[in-house]
Amino acid sequence: MAKIIIIDDEMHCTNVLASLIEKIHSDYTITGIFTNPIEGLEFIKNNPPDLLFLDIEMPKLNGFALLDNLFPINFDVIFTTAYDQYAIKAFRYSAINYLLKPITEKNIVKALSNWEKRRNKTSDKQWELFQKHLDKTDNECSQIALPTGIGYQIVEIDNIVRCQSDSNYTHIFCKDQNKVLISRTLKEIDELLSEHGFVRVHQSHLINPRYVKGILKHDGGSLVMHDDVEVPVSRQKTKQVNHILETMLRFK
Repeated sequence: MAKIIIIDDEMHCTNVLASLIEKIHSDYTITGIFTNPIEGLEFIKNNPPDLLFLDIEMPKLNGFALLDNLFPINFDVIFTTAYDQYAIKAFRYSAINYLLKPITEKNIVKALSNWEKRRNKTSDKQWELFQKHLDKTDNECSQIALPTGIGYQIVEIDNIVRCQSDSNYTHIFCKDQNKVLISRTLKEIDELLSEHGFVRVHQSHLINPRYVKGILKHDGGSLVMHDDVEVPVSRQKTKQVNHILETMLRFK
């Protein structure tokens, strides 16, 4: 069982969300649907849900301002939003749930499935991290929230040495010997960390070039990382990796 509230100023969106949720999970109860965010806010104060679907851009009170009036938040939130690359990036760095409009059944199924697996309330640190990322004018983020089996770990991106694929999971290896197994694919992590200089050197490996200790030429080539692990380099990536490492050495 789960109690759900939907707040979106577009009635069409609330109708689509409600009908899809009821279709996918008949055991979920939608306790409130609001197109007026102020009315939704007052209702939540006395009737907190397990999960809130919340639009961001709304007149009178946007989604972020609504949540500011509810801290500390003791329920989960899935934001619904039209595409905005900066906001989406902030969501992904902070591991905060979101749905892109127009909302489809496939996306709802995935969002609810991810929520069911964890049902961890978004921490204050995640909200703080999200706000920092959202406010960054240079589009740079120094930290990332990593979703684990029991919650989230927030780590400094500069401390990540390498990432290794494990099917639909990824192992994150840090400079301080912290090792984190997260429920994200290596492709998803690559999309976030590539702008920080990380390089996908192999189908199963993403590395931070700053922590390369050496290059081995045998067996097609590999890199020795800060933690003394040898990471293979695929033939397709050899030229790209060599170019990056040569550039780094030139400026050391």
